[in-house]
Amino acid sequence: MNTKNPQIFMPLNCAFLSPAKSRSRNTNPRNRAAFCLTISEPPLLQTLSVFQKVQALDLEFKSLSEPIDRVKRLLHYANLLPQFDESAKILENRVMGCTAQVWLEVKMDNNGVMKFRVDSDSEITKGFCSCLIWVLDGAKFEEILTVQTDDLIEMNVGLPSRGHSRVNTWHNVLISMQKRTKDLVEERNGQTIPSLIHDITVNGSYKETQNHNAVM
Repeated sequence: MNTKNPQIFMPLNCAFLSPAKSRSRNTNPRNRAAFCLTISEPPLLQTLSVFQKVQALDLEFKSLSEPIDRVKRLLHYANLLPQFDESAKILENRVMGCTAQVWLEVKMDNNGVMKFRVDSDSEITKGFCSCLIWVLDGAKFEEILTVQTDDLIEMNVGLPSRGHSRVNTWHNVLISMQKRTKDLVEERNGQTIPSLIHDITVNGSYKETQNHNAVM
């Protein structure tokens, strides 16, 4: 059995250690649970809960004060995005309201575990998607529906003129992942799930996206 998994997402080689073992001088209480350092053998972060993964990403991008550094990090993570089946790039899998073209495939296994695949024609969008895949892929719907866009606000690149569209893109992908998860669970269980997502709307529209692509 091959134990290697080249597509395991390891954000900034984060290690979850006790404050006593940390060499960091940062005394901010929010950073006591996790800090980031360079290590040759990162821990198995895929065993973390969705909440812990969100915390890890929040700390990672918060440590990158310059927008260009966040862009570089996203481009690095774009290379870690699992391969997307070209045959799945169909209209039904398009994510509406994104400046870039984004395709999302959502499945649920027999144990209620959600599986996601995403792709985009934009490298930066791929980086955002890679982060979201790492956080949500393999989780149960209860955890997925509790994630808020504000929880990952530190991922915002914030570059002039394009920053807002990039924020909208990953917001839309996250919300689409949650909406399709909710739809699958309701279809399987035959009952409505009380929404845990506040103001679940997608920014923009598919028509706006098509119009933008037509003039590119």
